[in-house]
Amino acid sequence: MLSLRSALLCLTATSATVYAERLRVVWSSGGFSSISGPAGGSTSGQFEGFAILNEAGQAIFNQADPADHSPCYNTDDGREFTIEGDCWATPRKFKCKGNFGGHPETCEVKDGNGNSLGTGEGHTDTTFIGIAIGQDGSCVVEFDSDSDGCPVDDVNSPLHVTSG
Repeated sequence: MLSLRSALLCLTATSATVYAERLRVVWSSGGFSSISGPAGGSTSGQFEGFAILNEAGQAIFNQADPADHSPCYNTDDGREFTIEGDCWATPRKFKCKGNFGGHPETCEVKDGNGNSLGTGEGHTDTTFIGIAIGQDGSCVVEFDSDSDGCPVDDVNSPLHVTSG
């Protein structure tokens, strides 16, 4: 039979558990190029992005170019930058290495001590449409925050880039 003291300790332990929200980090990039018709000229464009999404799929951080730099580099060992804020107790490091075309190839989230919280492999899709080509790529990592919910990014995100 469970003593009163044991029962109270069990209740205390379960009530002290903090719910960690599951977050999804997405690095993305893409581009297209086409040849115009008889009028001449060609059309092309590109995009890149970085977002941290909550369990409901809402962005808690969303910037195409964190700290005015591409979120993913295809040089050296890629790009690593640090984000701090109200959604976790210690800084988180976000790293992405791109392929020659700049599409994410590998990505990783680390804690403030450099321990990996999750990794991902990039995926690139190529689409040919007549005389045009489009490519888009992404890399996704899921990890747990150490808070029970991060506010949605309404242009004043609770998170900010501090280095990188």
